[in-house]
Amino acid sequence: MSDIKTPALKEQAMPTSQNFNYINQLETDHEFAQDVAHRAGKMIEEGRHQAAEDLLHQGLERVPDNQDCLTQMAVCLAAGQRKFLSAEKLAKSIIRNNPFDARGYYALARINLIGSRRSSAFRNLDKAKSLATVDLKIEGTLANLDPRQSSVIPFLPRNNFLNIMLGRWRASVQKNN
Repeated sequence: MSDIKTPALKEQAMPTSQNFNYINQLETDHEFAQDVAHRAGKMIEEGRHQAAEDLLHQGLERVPDNQDCLTQMAVCLAAGQRKFLSAEKLAKSIIRNNPFDARGYYALARINLIGSRRSSAFRNLDKAKSLATVDLKIEGTLANLDPRQSSVIPFLPRNNFLNIMLGRWRASVQKNN
């Protein structure tokens, strides 16, 4: 019985020009969405939120589940339209869909920073840093976003009294120099 199914499976698995075109279209759509997310991120940093949102809508029309476009859309909603609740829901849905991806936590941290919720922002930023160990691009972006320096005493927690006092002393010394 397995001999009968084998030729049919081989026949279905054989690549056709239509399959190659479909795969090439998927790769092109993915590259397009990545490019859209990259350009929109630059526009958001420049303060052109409406243009970034329009561009992100174009990217999401072609690839509705692209994580980078969704991440930038969440940040754009918070920064441009001040729709913090919608932006936070979108970021949490990104996290819910892929809890081991740093992009959702990064978006949530940016939204919280824009909304002046520093403690929540740094908590999400720390979570994003712990997940971004393999993605150097995200790790570099997170390093630029986090104004905090490393702990003075690395084996103690960041919120330890000694680390806090020594950190304040280090900051005052650096400010005077």
